[in-house]
Amino acid sequence: MLDTLEVDLDLASSFADFAVLRAADRKSLRRAVRTECEVVAEDGFRLLGRYTLDLSEDGLLLDAGAPCVIGEPVIVSLRMPRGTSWIDAEGHVARAIDGQRREDCGSALGIAFDAMSAVDRAILRASLHGLPPPVPRRHRRMDYASTIGALRR
Repeated sequence: MLDTLEVDLDLASSFADFAVLRAADRKSLRRAVRTECEVVAEDGFRLLGRYTLDLSEDGLLLDAGAPCVIGEPVIVSLRMPRGTSWIDAEGHVARAIDGQRREDCGSALGIAFDAMSAVDRAILRASLHGLPPPVPRRHRRMDYASTIGALRR
């Protein structure tokens, strides 16, 4: 078993200055925007929150205090940043933030959009254009698998 753990020291020393790659989990850029919305759970139409903390084409971070379950289906009505029009989407609770970490913004829910009309998605994309991303609260995760893959190329 130890034979499989041997390291090629020449290969390792040639990449001594190589940085470990960071994970890029998101498909679209989040934008730091607080806008009005109404997010309700499909089950019983419980109101989960009324304001976003950040927003992207794929979802939002909701300033929330209501309890919910990860994976719970939700209905979203969202007022466009810098505008007065509203769009609708269906989604699910992808993440719950309890506010226990020092860098957390309090209680919040990550909502992933599952269904949205093409017109509403285009309106959202246009309204997000030019808005700044949020200041990162944590360091990005190390992506060791991609780093090893890059070293092997």
